[in-house]
Amino acid sequence: MNLSEDVIVEILSRLPVKSLVRFRCVCKSWYVLVRDPSFITKHYKYLSSKEGDHLLVIKRDNITNERVISLLKNGGDGTFVDRDFSPFLNDTFGHVRLIGPCNGIAALYGFHDNIALWNPAIGDLKLLLASQVSRPPDAKIRGGDLGIGFDPITNDFKVIQILFCVSHESRPVNHVEIYSSKTNSWKKHGSDMPANIMYYNTWSMVYKNETFCWWAQDSSVEVILSFNMRQEIFEKTPLPSGIEALGGEDRITRAIFTLKESIALIVYSIKQFDKTFNIWVLDDLTGAANSWTKVSSIGPLPRIHRPLGFWNYWEWILESSCGELVLYNPCNKEIKNLGVYGKRNRLEVIVHKESLFPVNQVDAVL
Repeated sequence: MNLSEDVIVEILSRLPVKSLVRFRCVCKSWYVLVRDPSFITKHYKYLSSKEGDHLLVIKRDNITNERVISLLKNGGDGTFVDRDFSPFLNDTFGHVRLIGPCNGIAALYGFHDNIALWNPAIGDLKLLLASQVSRPPDAKIRGGDLGIGFDPITNDFKVIQILFCVSHESRPVNHVEIYSSKTNSWKKHGSDMPANIMYYNTWSMVYKNETFCWWAQDSSVEVILSFNMRQEIFEKTPLPSGIEALGGEDRITRAIFTLKESIALIVYSIKQFDKTFNIWVLDDLTGAANSWTKVSSIGPLPRIHRPLGFWNYWEWILESSCGELVLYNPCNKEIKNLGVYGKRNRLEVIVHKESLFPVNQVDAVL
């Protein structure tokens, strides 16, 4: 029985990435189809409508101290599969963080100007060109942060690099640069940042749609600092007025994550051994402090160090006090040990949706 081309496209668009990568060898027409921008977008939209996100974890090995990236597939046997990135992670990068993802693409961020884009589903990796943008004269770069996103109007994948500099007068200066996949180049962002990123908690960042967010501070006021990739502007939203003050005797801190289609703020005490986590949700980034809604509290949970995100909309991803990755189910209040250990405070997790987007041609297909 011969199927029409439309039916074949519809069937193939519902298959997993691994199968489609293999099917490129079936015939020339399928090879062309799987690389076609319209098909890639159609396929990703279908996958995005279904549950099936994976966990991508980067850690430092307790024995070798080397960085390891592991993948846990949703619906699998619960086994993490290590990705062989040892020479790249431990030689090319002196320090690396995992940021994203956006449309199935994650960023590997080392120290400033050491940035790679990676699609783990198809194995594509691209080391970005170092920025040639002029930086503040006589200023030393002390650190940096990164955001990634997508401009749907111009079909442009973007990376924003924020450099924390100190002038010769010991005055802090933020320098912002934007990478465009369409031009394969960097440019300076013209306006000042309206708040300073709380970068000592480097895991407090989140990507939502075309906007990347950080936990930040404007003078003494805590905010969500967001950057719109399409308009290339910063905005800030105050944190809810009813939350516990930062620091203090209990060492209160925060973390922000994506929860369904909203921004979730987690407030908790570092000092507590049995931790309780209060969760607030914000649907509109342009809203005021009273736009937040407190939705729940979980805990006290024993031997938990910090939250790392959400999986499948409702499971909590946590790091235990011994540096193990665990899942917490708020419905049955069970904690599941995942058997992944790393140096404490060095575990990073992103919830990853597979895609066919090639990073070396990212501007052509996104």
